[in-house]
Amino acid sequence: MARQVTLTVEDGTIVADANSFVTENQIVAHALMRGVTLPFTTDVEKDQVATLGILAADYLRILPWRGDLVNPLQTMPWPRTNLNMTPSWPDDVIPPAVVEAQLQLALLSFGGVVLIPTSSGFGFLIKEKIGPIENTYSEKVGVNSNGLPILPGISLLLTPWLLGDFDGFIPVLLLSIGGRVPNGC
Repeated sequence: MARQVTLTVEDGTIVADANSFVTENQIVAHALMRGVTLPFTTDVEKDQVATLGILAADYLRILPWRGDLVNPLQTMPWPRTNLNMTPSWPDDVIPPAVVEAQLQLALLSFGGVVLIPTSSGFGFLIKEKIGPIENTYSEKVGVNSNGLPILPGISLLLTPWLLGDFDGFIPVLLLSIGGRVPNGC
């Protein structure tokens, strides 16, 4: 069977029809370094790994990023311009944190986390009784008010690149007396 799903990597040059910041090999290597072996021999297995990358990229596409797209026709949320950060960030570079986030999200997706749920809830439903109504949710992954999973590690990784509140995590800047606010905050 021929490949049906492929990753086209955005490298900061506005690659046509890009759908990822990472390659399939990067996803497999990232998983392996964390003790997870992703099957990657057959075309079907390679398609499954590519799908993990696309699901992770879909999640990244809907986040509230700082700045503006470099080109309104680009298919990925990076590269970006007008970030208003100090130090400034080049308009043609994908932040390593964004790449790392996609790799982590692909691994979470492989583990069963639905990155963009089609309905909202408070976690994974592990028990449901129809009459009289009884629901039980696990604490594995909760969702925020937007219906997205609460992923604190991803939130922390991407905080410098995102606008305001993300996944219910509000970054707080604590200063000592006499401290100063760094530029860009």
